[in-house]
Amino acid sequence: MLRIARTIAAGSFMVISGAFGPAQAAASTTVAPTAFEVATVKSSDPTSIVAIRYSPGGRFITSNTSLRLLITWAYDITAERLVATPGWLDSARFDVTGKSPIEHPTHDQLHLMVQTLLADRFNLRVHREQRQLSLYRLEMDDGGPRVHVLDPETVVSQDPFNMMVLGRLSGTHVTAAMLAKVLSNQLGRYVEDKTGFNSVFDFTLVWRPEGASPEDMPADDDRPSIFTAIREQLGFRLVPVKGPVEVISIDHVERYPTAN
Repeated sequence: MLRIARTIAAGSFMVISGAFGPAQAAASTTVAPTAFEVATVKSSDPTSIVAIRYSPGGRFITSNTSLRLLITWAYDITAERLVATPGWLDSARFDVTGKSPIEHPTHDQLHLMVQTLLADRFNLRVHREQRQLSLYRLEMDDGGPRVHVLDPETVVSQDPFNMMVLGRLSGTHVTAAMLAKVLSNQLGRYVEDKTGFNSVFDFTLVWRPEGASPEDMPADDDRPSIFTAIREQLGFRLVPVKGPVEVISIDHVERYPTAN
């Protein structure tokens, strides 16, 4: 799972971390759980860090997370793909602790468990629809890919991305579709894979994040923008277009959770 640390407000940080490995493959062969075995939801201390983390043993823990963040995480979408939202969705913040009924849940299983928790505790009801949105198409650049292509028998990784340092993303045993998805998270806009590139590969991408503060990196840092880095380092390019994108539309959600 992608690991990120970035400043989102003065004195507070958002940390997303995980530790998953080969055991996920074994977990997926059993009956897939769709709900936490035990879960608690309580109001947050507004001065605490904003964090989502999960660890071996099937524990899912958040602190000071808005309902918007919880919903976008649960449905694995960027913020612009959550629509029909009430105005208080960012101000209502909670600490969530959930225990999976299996020791090594997959990412998809955890997403389903959080969806169930939101439906049960906040009476969240949503539907999916298509809307015309600004997006990026990930395409092959002139000259072809510059990634490290692996043997055709290589299996994609269950824990493929690592970003422990701002502006440095590495991927191990990934596909172009997986790269497009993680770039969506970085850009805050849906990225559609149109590369036609089907090989499994490794890569490292280094760039200067837009709007990076002096605390994050020095002003004289000469790393390129993410758009230039993708082209020069990976041999792909991002093309801005408008097109149909699936969004999650909120039909109903309650501001306060039911009791633990």
